[in-house]
Amino acid sequence: MRQMLAVVGVLGLACVAGCGADGGPVATAPSPASSSAPPVTPSEPAGAYTPPTSARSVPVVRTTPTMLSLSAAGTKYLQITRPYNVALERFEKAANENMSLTTLQARAKAVAAANLAEYGALRSTVWPAKVSTQIRALAKADAAARPHWLLAAAADSKSEMADHVQRASAAGGKSPSTQIRQLLGLPKYNEKDYS
Repeated sequence: MRQMLAVVGVLGLACVAGCGADGGPVATAPSPASSSAPPVTPSEPAGAYTPPTSARSVPVVRTTPTMLSLSAAGTKYLQITRPYNVALERFEKAANENMSLTTLQARAKAVAAANLAEYGALRSTVWPAKVSTQIRALAKADAAARPHWLLAAAADSKSEMADHVQRASAAGGKSPSTQIRQLLGLPKYNEKDYS
């Protein structure tokens, strides 16, 4: 059925657009009701065709984002990393309190979503050169951990989930967060700030 619709659609477009580009009369398919209908000729003289104009009437201005100052970078870093840190602490708390598998799955899914958001924000911000290498390493650690958090969210048992969480931690490696905080003049990570 879709192939038939595609064929009819292509034929319809060919009839509307005209098959020739020589400026001569436009040929149309005969109507099924009347096969003896006279051919249709264009009402405008040849060469009077005006191509459609672009729908965009406002010029597009592309700007290059400016690099953050160290002070602004510290504020931005805390803003970007907070949701992921909160999600991690909520997951850890639920696991420590032996909450249900369903609750842990939901928390693992929230961790994966926050991880993805952090990754995107870290990569789209122009960081000062002093921390750019460490920020790239943190984004890479986020990307490595994310698939394991998604698998943890889909785990069928708490033991399977624990395996995936352990792999997420190992895949992330030794995160450069501590070094980033030092370079930006931020206080050390304190889980109480995120629970």
